[in-house]
Amino acid sequence: MIDMNKLLDEAINQDASDIHLVCELKPMLRIRRRLEPIESMDVLTVDDMNEIYDFLIAGNVEKDEVYKRTKRLDASYEYKDIRLRVNVSLANEIPVFTLRLIKSTLPKYEDLGIPDVVRRITYQPQGLMLVTGKTNSGKTTTLNALIDHINENQNRKILTLENPVEFRHHSKKSMIVQKEVGEGRDVLNFSDGVKNSLREDCDILVIGEIRDKETMEAGIEMAESGHLVIRNTSYKILCRNNR
Repeated sequence: MIDMNKLLDEAINQDASDIHLVCELKPMLRIRRRLEPIESMDVLTVDDMNEIYDFLIAGNVEKDEVYKRTKRLDASYEYKDIRLRVNVSLANEIPVFTLRLIKSTLPKYEDLGIPDVVRRITYQPQGLMLVTGKTNSGKTTTLNALIDHINENQNRKILTLENPVEFRHHSKKSMIVQKEVGEGRDVLNFSDGVKNSLREDCDILVIGEIRDKETMEAGIEMAESGHLVIRNTSYKILCRNNR
């Protein structure tokens, strides 16, 4: 029987960014981009994989139905002071898990080494900003540090669309509304969330992911209609300020 608390504690102690759980392998940690097995733990069995599923889904009927129908699931899980971004998929009809560890504290925007022009763009009344980079390059951390900086220094309404919500922000000088996207959650899909944001009187819209042309076009329309749109994307770096 796998001890998930022990596994998660080990990942936290080793400052891992990700946990990979695959049947017939030992649990693997990504530490500074290298994959390292947890030598003190046994090779994972089919029963272990099913136990891990029950541990992470925790009896959530809606998540279970989505996974059984689509054979994939993006969700979140909280352990101690850490949030986990959970991806469940299938291989040989056995669940496969990829867990991203997200610390509850964000670095200060000033400590990220980002050019000051990025901060100045956030004061514009409208425009489009893309936060880009490859996997594990710090896109999500940068995006949320930027949101936190706006929250502390500007009087704006910020609406985020995420799948799942990773960092939980609390309103400070700004008002923040965070919505989770997906079946059985706050918004069915990103496209619907972007379209409805036009009616929610937000100043800044943060789109956690662009999955289709419709969402991309809706985001551009939002920017052109007098809002600042910040999008997390893996495409080429582009900052465009619409005046």
